[in-house]
Amino acid sequence: MSHNIVVLTDFSLAAERARAYAAVLAAPLQADLHLVHVYSPTPITTEYGLVLPVMDPQYAPETQRSLQQVAKSLPVAATAEVLEADWPGAIGEALDKYRPLLVVAGLTETEGWFSEWFSNRSRPLAAQTGYPLLLVPEHLPDAALRLPQRLLLAIEDRPFQLEPPAQAVAALLDVLALDIVAVTVLPPEENTGGWEGLRAAQKSGLAACMPRCGLHKVQSELPASGVLEAVSDLHADVLALLDQGHGWVHKLFRGSVIDHVLRHSRVPVLLLAARLPSPEPAPLPNWVI
Repeated sequence: MSHNIVVLTDFSLAAERARAYAAVLAAPLQADLHLVHVYSPTPITTEYGLVLPVMDPQYAPETQRSLQQVAKSLPVAATAEVLEADWPGAIGEALDKYRPLLVVAGLTETEGWFSEWFSNRSRPLAAQTGYPLLLVPEHLPDAALRLPQRLLLAIEDRPFQLEPPAQAVAALLDVLALDIVAVTVLPPEENTGGWEGLRAAQKSGLAACMPRCGLHKVQSELPASGVLEAVSDLHADVLALLDQGHGWVHKLFRGSVIDHVLRHSRVPVLLLAARLPSPEPAPLPNWVI
């Protein structure tokens, strides 16, 4: 069975880092990389009410040729295509076509909501599609372009379940034979929690080694800072976060641990779509046949 990794790409520094890192991950699994560039040939209205202008008609064919050259230069099997469609339609088309183990995109440093939306449009895809999304920082050093050895999974002290498409990444994680450690951030006055989240992680199906996953606790009033502290202390190569999806209004008024981590992480961040477990059905009365 062949495996696919989709790389959402353009010609930015972040996209270059993402392609290079994706090629490293694809090699041990002999997975095929598929470089996908989304081109919207008609004006589109953003959630902020802005309309983007129509691009040069030569943009799509020239970009296709350039991406094909990039694909040929990669050390693993790779294809390249420009999808002319609106963003949701193009993403859906790529996922339906390749059914990837992983979607990879670059993570550009930005300032302001519009810059964030325009440069990091892939950010919500894990929650929107269920597929695992790996975001690679644009300033990831060359020394980090190697197979990761330790993955840190940030959890809360409550149960969760991964969405079925998110579990597809297990095939890659099993081949990499990563050391996976769960981390939970507790307030300074609390040091006994985390075990309910750990049990959920151990049963999540994220990797074959998950039943043996250990727990690392960090005491901090700030969950995002505590997670980043754990990444540094444990020398993690990759950080995984559970993404249950929140709209931009929630982020504006309450903030987001994920967004804070993404702005400050120096290692790739794997977003995994998750949800609260479905409640078990109530037992039927004895008189029901």
